[in-house]
Amino acid sequence: MMSIGKRKYFSITDAVSSSSPKKKRFLQLTPFNVKQSMIPANLCYLSQIPIEMRDLILLKLSPYELHQLASTSNEYFSIVLNFLRSSMGTRYIQFVLQITPDRRRSGAWENLGRLYGLMTSLLPLVRRIQMIKEVLFNKLNLSDDGSCMEDLSRIGRFFGEATRHWSEREIAWAFSQLDSHLQLQKKIDRFYSCEHVGVETQLEQSIRSCFRLVYFDSIRLYAHRGCLLNVILYKQPIWFQARLIYLLFGPMSLNKIDWEKFSRDRSDFLIYPNVDEEQAYFDLSRAFNVLNRSAHAQKAWNSNSKLALLNELIAQPVSWKSEYVAELLFYCGRELLTNVLIAFAMKNYHKEYAQLIQSLCVVARQRKAYYEIIQMAVEDSFERCTIIAQRNSIIIHLQNAFRCVTRNVIAVLASSTITPADQLHYLQQLEALDAQKAALISFLLTNQINQNN
Repeated sequence: MMSIGKRKYFSITDAVSSSSPKKKRFLQLTPFNVKQSMIPANLCYLSQIPIEMRDLILLKLSPYELHQLASTSNEYFSIVLNFLRSSMGTRYIQFVLQITPDRRRSGAWENLGRLYGLMTSLLPLVRRIQMIKEVLFNKLNLSDDGSCMEDLSRIGRFFGEATRHWSEREIAWAFSQLDSHLQLQKKIDRFYSCEHVGVETQLEQSIRSCFRLVYFDSIRLYAHRGCLLNVILYKQPIWFQARLIYLLFGPMSLNKIDWEKFSRDRSDFLIYPNVDEEQAYFDLSRAFNVLNRSAHAQKAWNSNSKLALLNELIAQPVSWKSEYVAELLFYCGRELLTNVLIAFAMKNYHKEYAQLIQSLCVVARQRKAYYEIIQMAVEDSFERCTIIAQRNSIIIHLQNAFRCVTRNVIAVLASSTITPADQLHYLQQLEALDAQKAALISFLLTNQINQNN
């Protein structure tokens, strides 16, 4: 057997002397040198065939393959772009959506949005927005009044990928152009004119669904989210901004805003929040976090304005419980937490200062990272109390706050119906509260962080 890598040879029979044995001759391979000048550099084979055949070929390609083809040369790019804008392009979009199940995991709308985003990246902004509107509202005939939840989800998935590489200025302009079909700003103005919350529950649900599905949840970049949130909050009264944020990100019950969710008394304030409550904290904190990451929003939102928004949020229409405020502040981050403590210290709200620290220690639940956040926030704010008497007043209020919590835990332990497992749990919580109080008061007096707690 001939091994791979050796020269191949053929057995050739000489016709003149058939009686002579066969001679083995090596096969001579003549190389064919192709000159570069023979093949044009800008040759486009698709342009040489009829347009009908060319459209049928492009119809068989996936969105990713279509974009790869368009990236080959300028001529291919023009061919693909004209194909997408033609009636055959409408058929292509419908074909892609039909063969791929209409589920979020399939990514059909995301792939099409990514294709249009890349294909229109070199076009002027007005042209890009015009093509997106043509695809969504003309070719696909999606609901242009924002009334259909399924259509809103499709628009958001397409819009999120198509505008992924846009700037914040372009995102803000796209909102103004796309909103001419969805009428979100018009609905917000109508909601602003309502005297009370819950008067038009259908309108409130429509605002929440339109913003979350189209402009927020499908957008990947935090900067773009913050930009779009700032667009609808800009130049609105502070009380309305808080109400609108609660409408967009707060908990809903039976398609109504659950204003009283954070004013209820917990049966056990030492346990973790439930899943729905924790999700509400996370959603509300996103409103503050995205404003920190958007250059467009930072121009209108400084530390004082965000603090005023938080104070208005937790006071509308009923005041939140202290432990609920502490839970939200942990989700919003150290900056907002520090600003709240600084405001209390500068305004001599000693009792509120101590109660908030006590609530922060309770909801921290022995997590060292949370205690470090509290201690750094206290360090930044406690120095604002320049008078020693004010510091001593805060320490006294803090001791009284922890004493009240300890008294409640002891009352639970004294109950005759408590189980041995719960008794052990509350004893551990009692020990943890005592350690937290000692560590924090020691820190206030010495400005030293106890690393053991």
